[in-house]
Amino acid sequence: MRLKSGLIALAAGIVAASPALADCSTEVALAVNSQGKQKFIRKETNMITEAGPAKMVVEYATPDRMHQSLTPLTEGKAVESIVVGDKAWTNGGDGWKEASKHETDQLIQFMITSVAQVYQEVGKFECVGTETIEGRELRGYRGLDEPPPGPPGKKAEPTTKNEAVRMVYLDPKTGLPARSIFARQGFLDKPIFQEVYSYPDKIEIEPPKDVKK
Repeated sequence: MRLKSGLIALAAGIVAASPALADCSTEVALAVNSQGKQKFIRKETNMITEAGPAKMVVEYATPDRMHQSLTPLTEGKAVESIVVGDKAWTNGGDGWKEASKHETDQLIQFMITSVAQVYQEVGKFECVGTETIEGRELRGYRGLDEPPPGPPGKKAEPTTKNEAVRMVYLDPKTGLPARSIFARQGFLDKPIFQEVYSYPDKIEIEPPKDVKK
C-alpha cells in the first residue's frame, strides 16, 4: 500500500504555476462531481513513486464496489484489492485473503474519497483551450497557485512558482474528465503522474474466490 500512499501525497502536494487566464474552476469542479455520479468508472494511472515507476488500475461499480491493481514496473509483485460493501480483500501475489479491519477502513475511505470528491476540494483552474491528445479533442485546464493569506491589511505575497504543472482534460461531448496529469513545465508529454478515465457500460466486481483463511 506504500505506492498508493505515495500517489495520494503526490496528488495533494503538486500544484500548478502559470500565467493568469480565464478562471474555469467551476467547469472542472462540475465535471469532477459528475464523474462521481457515474455508475461505472475506470482509472488507469501511470506514476513515479519513491519505489520507481508504477501503474495502477482502479475500477468502480458505484456506490460500494472497487477493484484496484497496483503494479510496480521495475521489480516487485502486483498488489490487488477488492471492496464489496463493508468487506475488503487483498492479494499481494500469494492468494486472496480478507483484509484487516484497519486496512478495510482505509480501502473504503480511499474508494469514497476517490469517487465522491467535494466541490470545494477540486481547486482553482484556468482555461487553456482545446487540444488533440491521442486522436481525441479535449478541453484543457491548468491548475493555479494561490498566495497564502497575509496579516490583516497587508497584501498577500505571491507564492514561489512550482516547477510542476497540473492539467485536467475534459471531454467536450460528455463534460466528463478524460485525463489528468502532473508534469514539469515544458514536459507535459512526459508526465510524472498521468490518470486516464473511461466510463464502461458495465463493470462486474465480486468477492474473490478461494480466499485463504
